[in-house]
Amino acid sequence: FECLFYLSKATVSVLYCKTKHSNMLRRAAVLFALLGVASAGGASSRHKRSHGVHGHGHGHHGHGPLSLTTFADGRPDGGIRQSADGEDGLDSPGDVFVFDQKLLGDDGNTVIGRNAGYCIRTDPGMPDWSGKDAPNLPDDATNNWGQCTWTLTFYADGPSGYEGTIQVSGREGDVGTSDIAIVGGTGDFKGAWGVLSTTPEPQCQGVLFRQVLEVH
Repeated sequence: FECLFYLSKATVSVLYCKTKHSNMLRRAAVLFALLGVASAGGASSRHKRSHGVHGHGHGHHGHGPLSLTTFADGRPDGGIRQSADGEDGLDSPGDVFVFDQKLLGDDGNTVIGRNAGYCIRTDPGMPDWSGKDAPNLPDDATNNWGQCTWTLTFYADGPSGYEGTIQVSGREGDVGTSDIAIVGGTGDFKGAWGVLSTTPEPQCQGVLFRQVLEVH
């Protein structure tokens, strides 16, 4: 029994085969076909999981970063947005702001999960929406800053094509784009690292936070 065959990631091709026993040939052909189907199925599954609905790239377990765009819904009907002011009643260092909002896909409309966490005010350097800024803190007259930690949760079997969480933590400003470290993940994002770039986009009511992720 002598065969020469080519095995790739998606298929098996028999290039040359000669034998004196036809039943051995039939068994070999069935084996090669099964190998080809299993390999093709695995490649198809990996492709679907890597790209999903809103993603581009190979994912953090592949050969390059996975690029995702999401929105955190800071509009009135987007979820919880609650501040806990200090004793002075002003926007001052140490104040805490918590949120648990809808996580939207890259269309800014489709709900794909939740976006939940908190920020601790560190530098209230400019007037903000509250009108309660603490005086005599001119560290950054062009922005307000906080130390923030939050989790993006992707619904299982949801429209994003992903399942699991991404955790981020870093210094975020009220104005402009802030680059926040991706410090971990679960599910499809287990062991994830990278950068989330968040930018507030004011709406007629409230704000949407564009979140562009590069996940390794």
